[in-house]
Amino acid sequence: MNQLGPFQSMWQAWDEVHDDLMGKPLSHFRRSMEIQFDEMQDHIDAGDREAAAREAADIIGIGLNCLRWLGYSPAEIADLAQARTENRMQGRTPEILDKYQRLHGI
Repeated sequence: MNQLGPFQSMWQAWDEVHDDLMGKPLSHFRRSMEIQFDEMQDHIDAGDREAAAREAADIIGIGLNCLRWLGYSPAEIADLAQARTENRMQGRTPEILDKYQRLHGI
């Protein structure tokens, strides 16, 4: 099945280390994200848009692995993403940006 669309192969690539991922603490995923964002910034600073995009794809992979770590299957992730978009994001993106500006200064 292809519940995750173009991200299904990314999910499957990590199947071979599923048990290892399940043993990681949440801080592993947080730090992995930080590293990928730092690498993305380096590529942006160097003017390498394609390399920056590859790092962004890695960030998606870390997000998927974090959901795996939480015990979600690809089908559940697809449903979660759809529901989150419909219930939180659609028609509310200006409000979300404003919230982050007010609460976090970004």
